[in-house]
Amino acid sequence: MVRVSGETITLQDVRSKLDELSLEGGSSKALQVALEDLIKERLLLQKAHEMGITISDSALDLMVDEIKKDRSPSPLPSKELRNKLKTIWLIGKVSARLCPPPTIKEIEAIKYYRRHRKRFRIPKAAIARQIVVATRQEAEEILKKLKSKKASFAQLARQHSLGPEGERGGLLEPIYKGEEPPGFQVLFSMKKGKISPIIRSPYGFHIFKLEAIKRGKIPPFSRVKSLIIERLQEEKQKECLERWLAEARKEAQIEIYKEKLMLLEEKT
Repeated sequence: MVRVSGETITLQDVRSKLDELSLEGGSSKALQVALEDLIKERLLLQKAHEMGITISDSALDLMVDEIKKDRSPSPLPSKELRNKLKTIWLIGKVSARLCPPPTIKEIEAIKYYRRHRKRFRIPKAAIARQIVVATRQEAEEILKKLKSKKASFAQLARQHSLGPEGERGGLLEPIYKGEEPPGFQVLFSMKKGKISPIIRSPYGFHIFKLEAIKRGKIPPFSRVKSLIIERLQEEKQKECLERWLAEARKEAQIEIYKEKLMLLEEKT
């Protein structure tokens, strides 16, 4: 299939990479993307070996245990999962050695902020309360009480709402324009202090009360400075690593057996 400085990338490696990247295996473009990714991985792993970077079996055991404890069962068999975690860890370590985070001067961050101010814009947000219940009938009964003003919205939310915010009188975290959960879009067409009709969503039957609309704004540089510095560091590290990979590829002996690639295309 492919040999990188004497090490073989197998058909199974390519199939696994296609699955990992959610690419269609029958496409020559998809095969090229998968191969490029695998060649870069192999170059970095070879460099890690050259630099003496290793990870112990006990450390890998802990990583596997954390995956099993904190997430749903992995689709990968244990051996494949260990190998994948080892690859990710080694590539992360060697990448950091080859391209450590650069120092970003404040003036550079300020220039970035001025050029890309709109990227940091905080969209307008609805401040609202909700009562969410399981049935329309219960929602209708609550809405009647609200209209007759027999109880406040906050009181009824504490008594009936299924949401965790019920304890806070139904007060929600800010709902940002463009990031609304299903059914919450109605908030941006309401007037302050008004109560919505019953809204059905995948979560149940909602009644909203709009408390306020916060206008969108661009935060000051001081609030996003650390984010900008982190972003610039990541960009420069990525550029550095791409340069290193380009040079490493020139020096490596890479053999691609196209006839075997064609076999993979025919089988997928």
